[in-house]
Amino acid sequence: MTSSAQPLLTLSEARIQEELWRAELIAADAAAYGQKTARLVFMCTLAGMCVLGFSLEMVSSGLAQVLFDAGVLGALCRPRWTGFLASY
Repeated sequence: MTSSAQPLLTLSEARIQEELWRAELIAADAAAYGQKTARLVFMCTLAGMCVLGFSLEMVSSGLAQVLFDAGVLGALCRPRWTGFLASY
């Protein structure tokens, strides 16, 4: 009993080049998405820290509680911000 080692699928050189080009395009798109996501997380974190800092500065007013709650709400809704700010 001998087994032959023939490929299951034979692709032309043009098809191989097309698939390689497509894979490179997908990798470049993934890298760009990663950069946008990192920038967005940084912006949201910085904005949240600013809101938190302002709320701690205004300890004697009701505005401090409003700003703190806005910061918490922004932190909890961060995935939703991705949709709104993805173009930046």
